[in-house]
Amino acid sequence: MPPVHRTLATAARIAAHFGSGPISVADVLASGLTEGQLRAAVRAGALVRIRHGVVALPEPSPSLDDGSDATVDQRRAQHRRDVEAAIAALGPEAVVSHGSAALLHGLPSLRPGRLPVRPVVTVPSHGRIRNGIHARLGTVPDSDRELVDGLPCTGVARTALDVARFRPLHESLVAMDAAVARCGVEPLWSAFARRPGTYGMRGLREAISLADPRAESPLESASRGYLQEARLPRPELQAWVAVAGGRRYRVDFLWRELRVIGEADGWAKYADIADLREEKRREDALREAGFTVVRWTSDELWRTPDVPMARLRTALTR
Repeated sequence: MPPVHRTLATAARIAAHFGSGPISVADVLASGLTEGQLRAAVRAGALVRIRHGVVALPEPSPSLDDGSDATVDQRRAQHRRDVEAAIAALGPEAVVSHGSAALLHGLPSLRPGRLPVRPVVTVPSHGRIRNGIHARLGTVPDSDRELVDGLPCTGVARTALDVARFRPLHESLVAMDAAVARCGVEPLWSAFARRPGTYGMRGLREAISLADPRAESPLESASRGYLQEARLPRPELQAWVAVAGGRRYRVDFLWRELRVIGEADGWAKYADIADLREEKRREDALREAGFTVVRWTSDELWRTPDVPMARLRTALTR
């Protein structure tokens, strides 16, 4: 029988026993296969060596013709595969945590387009970066963990605390707003009470107290953080404003008594020229109703946050 047939049979046997996800070489050998069979399968491309001691079946290349953001999708898929390999390599005590857990839960990244560089897990035995895995020293109680797609993972509340700890408020609120919208604020406070250590807890406490499920995007969450950091008055969120003709518009941020409106613009909401024209009519109506409208974009907020904060400060102190 040609060697390729034997290697395909090896891969098929692994798939039947373990599925397509990463699996430790030790487990594969314990199932009755030999090291020679594994090496032959890897050489033939029927198996992929993910990292030392971990193999998996190869994945088909994703299509680039579906109009999606293939680069981001590929990076997310690859990171998830790396996480599976890390859990297989470190054993049952390892729990996916921090940025890797946020990715599995679908929580937004603290900065646009930022994905974890390497898989992050929490283990009770050591904390270090080794073989491409960032192992965090710590324990995760059962109340702070859950299975996500079959992987042991910190829960949404614990994950939000882990990624937000030691981060500035404008980044922390991105995680906290998303978490409180998902599970409510009480699980955040409960996870906070169980969180070990003292460093960074003051910032987490402030972020939880300011978390708001009404935030509709990471841009709005970050904007609120910058507003707080700039010590500007706290606005109403997602408030309705009446204008002439009985029309009502919902605005991102409203300082009602000061007649100031803040709008955080992500370009994704303007699908075509019709959307831009409608937004122009909306803003004209708000200005005619006596409101000052201050706008900022996501690029402006992340690159030069002092600029929109200065415009807001000027409008609020007139």
